[in-house]
Amino acid sequence: MSSQPADAQAARVEDEAACIRLCVDFANHLDARRHDAVPELFTEDGVLDRMGAVFAGRDGLAQFLAARPADAVTRHLCTNIRVHFDAGDPDAATGSCYVLFFRGAPEQGGARALGPPSVVEYHDRYQRTPRGWRIRERLIRMAMQA
Repeated sequence: MSSQPADAQAARVEDEAACIRLCVDFANHLDARRHDAVPELFTEDGVLDRMGAVFAGRDGLAQFLAARPADAVTRHLCTNIRVHFDAGDPDAATGSCYVLFFRGAPEQGGARALGPPSVVEYHDRYQRTPRGWRIRERLIRMAMQA
């Protein structure tokens, strides 16, 4: 049994849910091509490191999103999401998840898969801001490739 009061436990569960939502929203926004929504998931100085290519701040995130092929169809399936809170800073957390990544080409009635899926890992640092929890840093690393 936890030594935290019930209201502190409830707040921590809400914090964890907010961080998990950021993880999933990132994937869903990319797949739906809601590029305007992606930078809102990050802190103002947020960093996205995709396989060593680093995009920092709003301008960097805009550059990353603009470089995505206009005709690509993607699906990111997030799983094994874990969030850990920093004992010394109640406004900081880290997280990780596995992402099954599918890429396809548009076709009548859907999309055609372009090869088997890959598995990447997201390694995140989250920060509580006046606007709520945001991604401060996301590292995307290849875990398995077909």
